[in-house]
Amino acid sequence: MPIQTPYVARAQSRHAGALAASTVTVALCAALLAGCSSGPTMGAYGAPSAAALMQAQQNDEEKAKLAKPDTRELYLSMIRQVQDQGSYFASLAHIEQFRMQFGAAPDVDILRADALRETGQPDAAEQAYRQLLGSTEAAAAWHGLGLVAAQRKDYAGATQALREAVSRAPTQAFYLSDLGFALLRNGEPAAARVPLAQAAELQPDSKKVLSNLAVYLLVTGDRSRADAMMTNAKMPPSTREAIDKLAADIRAQTKARKQAADAAAARAAAQAAAAIAPQAAPVVATASASATPTRESANGDGPVVVRLPQASASDSGQSKMPSKPSQVASASDAKLARAGDGPRSDMPTSMLDRFAHSQ
Repeated sequence: MPIQTPYVARAQSRHAGALAASTVTVALCAALLAGCSSGPTMGAYGAPSAAALMQAQQNDEEKAKLAKPDTRELYLSMIRQVQDQGSYFASLAHIEQFRMQFGAAPDVDILRADALRETGQPDAAEQAYRQLLGSTEAAAAWHGLGLVAAQRKDYAGATQALREAVSRAPTQAFYLSDLGFALLRNGEPAAARVPLAQAAELQPDSKKVLSNLAVYLLVTGDRSRADAMMTNAKMPPSTREAIDKLAADIRAQTKARKQAADAAAARAAAQAAAAIAPQAAPVVATASASATPTRESANGDGPVVVRLPQASASDSGQSKMPSKPSQVASASDAKLARAGDGPRSDMPTSMLDRFAHSQ
C-alpha cells in the first residue's frame, strides 16, 4: 500500500469535495430546468397558445400519476405547488382525484376554476367562478372572472369584476395590479395610478407588479422613472422591450378611443343645436272673411295677392281699436310667396353652413 503524504491526502480530500459539490450543482440545475420547462408560458392576461398547451399537457401527463398524499391539507398544498410550477393540466387531474377522495369544497373548486382558465377553457372557467361568488372564495372568484374578461379583451367587464375582487380583498397586491392594468387597457390611465402604486408597495419584489407599473409610467410619459425602475428591478432586455411595445399599443388605443369619443360628442352637440334652432316663421295674412285672393298675371305664375276690402264710410266714425283679436288686419297688402320662390326655411342652420362652406 503506497504511503500518502499529508499533502496528497489533502489534495484527494479537496478533489472529493469538489466532485460532490459539482454533483449537487448538476442535480439542482436539472431540477430547476425541469421546473422552468413545465407549464405553458402565460402573459399578463393573454391566453396560452395552442403549442404551449400541447407541450404542457405532454409534460404533465406523468405528474398526474404521482402518489397521493394521505391527508387533505397536504394534498391541497401539493396541488397549489403544482399550479405554482405552471403544471395546470396535472393539477386538474389531481383536483379530480382530490374531489373523489375528500369531496368538493370552495378551496379546491377555486383551484379547479383557475386551472380551467389557464388551460384555455374560458367558458368552463367562467361557470366555475360564478358558482363560487357566494362562497368564502368570492374575492378570488371575482378576480378570476376579471381575468377571463380580459382574455376576451372585454376590459370594461374586467375592470368591473376586478373592482369587486379588490373591494373584498383590498390588500391583495395581485388583485390591485390586475385592476390597474385593466384600467390602462380600458383607456383610464388616471384611474390606474392608485391601484398600481398600492400593488407596488404591497409587493415590491414581484416582477409582474413592477412590470404593470412600468407600463403605466410609459403610457403617462414618465420614461425616466420607468427606465430607473426597470433597471433597479434588473429586468432583462426582452422584458423591457415587451413593456415598451405594450405601452405603445395602449397609447395608440387610448388616442383612437379619445378621437372616437370626441367625434361622437361633436355629432351629438350638432344634433342638439339643430333641434333647438329657431325655425323661420311662415308669412301669415290675417284678413276679414270678405277678402278674396286675385291673380295679377294671366298665366298664373305670378304671386298670389290678397286684397283687403276698403273701409266704408260708416266705419270711419268708429273707434280704430278692434274689439276682437280676429278682426286685426294689415294696412298694406300681404303677399304669400310660393314655396319654391325663396330659400328653404326648414333646413337647420348647421346644415346651411355646411353646404355654404362646401361650395
